Amino acid sequence: MQAFDALELLRELFEEYKEWYFSVAEEDGVLPRSISGIDADGKQFIYLLDELSLQTLARNKYLRYVLDAQRSVVYAYGGLALRGDSDLGEIEEVLDVVAASAEHYFIGQWKVIRGEDGSVTSLMPMGVREGDDLEKHPSTWFLAGAIRFSDAEKLKYGTLWEEAKPEVLFHDRNNKG
Repeated sequence: MQAFDALELLRELFEEYKEWYFSVAEEDGVLPRSISGIDADGKQFIYLLDELSLQTLARNKYLRYVLDAQRSVVYAYGGLALRGDSDLGEIEEVLDVVAASAEHYFIGQWKVIRGEDGSVTSLMPMGVREGDDLEKHPSTWFLAGAIRFSDAEKLKYGTLWEEAKPEVLFHDRNNKG
């Protein structure tokens, strides 16, 4: 990609990721946790994270490492979250899809409806929002700010990333074929 419009790329990635999740839910009845990043030259990766066994803080730092290693300027992340109302005693599954750059974010949420067999049967819209108030939304943290990795973390995360790469989809968005 020559000069690119980061906001337009971000919007496009959000829509693609949202549509991908709808397609996977319809075809396979599942909603995997995943991340995708795109660099300034249009090189993209898509990484399914369900097999990743790291605690939340370590996983988030590892994902930041991967985005840095791939020189991502925008990313999308999706997965299931549990939301509940303790007063009503209700818990619901929600698909969260986030796309963000260091300056802007989009986030969409859909209530997950499951069939008797446990597979996803539909996704009900709960809302989509966007913004550039980075202090109100942590999604931009993955690409903004100074994160330092210790030598041990660099070694650990570098090894994890090298081991994961054979299962990661890499795509050049400039090649239309």
